[in-house]
Amino acid sequence: MKRVLRDRLAEWCLAALADPAADASIDALAAFALRTAPNGVAAGLSAEQRRILEDSGLFERAEEGLRLRSDFAADLEALRWRAARFAEALSRCRSECGVAPAGEPRVPWSLCAAAALFNARLFFEVHELLEDRWREAEGDLKTFLQGLVQVAVGLHHHANGNLRGAIALLEEGNAKLAGFGREAHGVELATFRAALAEISHRLRSPRPPADLEIPRWIASQTPAIRR
Repeated sequence: MKRVLRDRLAEWCLAALADPAADASIDALAAFALRTAPNGVAAGLSAEQRRILEDSGLFERAEEGLRLRSDFAADLEALRWRAARFAEALSRCRSECGVAPAGEPRVPWSLCAAAALFNARLFFEVHELLEDRWREAEGDLKTFLQGLVQVAVGLHHHANGNLRGAIALLEEGNAKLAGFGREAHGVELATFRAALAEISHRLRSPRPPADLEIPRWIASQTPAIRR
């Protein structure tokens, strides 16, 4: 997927996770993905959905509806995949994490939301969400967040066919998480780290797998996060 398209879609996803007022963009994207015909044109969108998509600059009018801009046409199936994953992650985040707290430390909510993204295989979005928290953090928390970011980037590299980058980032990230025991900051690590080590081992084999069995990121919740 072209970087400009990927980045814009990630912005929509993260905005919706943090604020229900931004849900409309994900709803419009999901409607487009659902209604897209084999010729790439989506008909039957509401006026508001058309407005949101047209205003993004990523879509253009077609005779019977709306389509992805011609220079992004090759990314249509990737966009449809991400739209479904966004909806999955958003639903899980709403039920398990709630809305991002205002005026409070955002790390607990960000880790909860990152788990929803990770479990939907939205690894690039995990990186985008946690990078700011990592830059703001200090000490052990900074190391912990960097480890999680590196794991997500490693899996993103694998999805894009970059085997060397995947192995390097997965192993660097897992090594950073090794110093935090079985659980840290509400994130279960024992099973998670073991699964990551197995992935690295398989990727180093003579015939590395094209698809991976991704471990679940389990983040414990508190009422303070869910409210």
